[in-house]
Amino acid sequence: MITGELKNQVDKIWEAFWTGGISNPLTVIEQFTFLLFLRRMDERQLLEEKKANLISSQVQRAIYTEAQNKFRWHRLKNNDPETLFALFTQPQADCDNLTVFEHMKQLGSSAGVFAQFMKGATFMISTPKLLDQVVQMIDKIQMEDRDTKGDLYEYLLSKIASAGTNGQFRTPRHIIKMMVEIMQPGKDDTLCDPACGTAGFLVATGEYIHDNHPDWFHEQEFRDHYNSAMFTGIEFDSTMLRIGAMNLQLHGIDSPNLLGRDALSEGIATN
Repeated sequence: MITGELKNQVDKIWEAFWTGGISNPLTVIEQFTFLLFLRRMDERQLLEEKKANLISSQVQRAIYTEAQNKFRWHRLKNNDPETLFALFTQPQADCDNLTVFEHMKQLGSSAGVFAQFMKGATFMISTPKLLDQVVQMIDKIQMEDRDTKGDLYEYLLSKIASAGTNGQFRTPRHIIKMMVEIMQPGKDDTLCDPACGTAGFLVATGEYIHDNHPDWFHEQEFRDHYNSAMFTGIEFDSTMLRIGAMNLQLHGIDSPNLLGRDALSEGIATN
């Protein structure tokens, strides 16, 4: 359940985007998601660095090299607005002529399912003031656990349904929950949503299992199944794929099978 404080924080970020000239709700959510992803990647490497320090070892599969430290969330958030904006829009000679955004697009599967669908993504925050404002507000959001991160994103996605003509992208959450409860997904089931959109059905299935069968996660065989083969989503819209991928990751489903294709195409049955 999203708290009043968290809801208020998201509302203020949403308002900042709109007053900053980004009014398309899907664009707002996508740009919000990019920044959320940057924060999570830095948090992920900070955790790995702590683990490595405990055993006096090197970080395995580092997301950022030492030269790319200025791309990390805990560093870039402290820049003045102009310098911060330059990191996102001007290639940095000391970082292989990449920007923060271009580096994020090159991370690939090592950074989770979301990063796999960054090809073609566009950074659309057009002013230093708006970027700095949103970065500072996102930095203040407390997201220590899966439930909080998931609730935050679910609330963000709920704004699609209240944004006029874009409401067709989202099935109301209570209907999704009812359908999953009727289905009663089993331990060995595999699930596919052929038009997954924001991945609401897949997320609701994961939440149903966590709520009703937490004991299943004590078994290694089930954890492997849950984290690899259990969830499949198909979606032809690249923006929706990125949003769905982040929704799944924030709900603790890191390696779903997401396919960027048209489920109604003639060739889908052969793949």
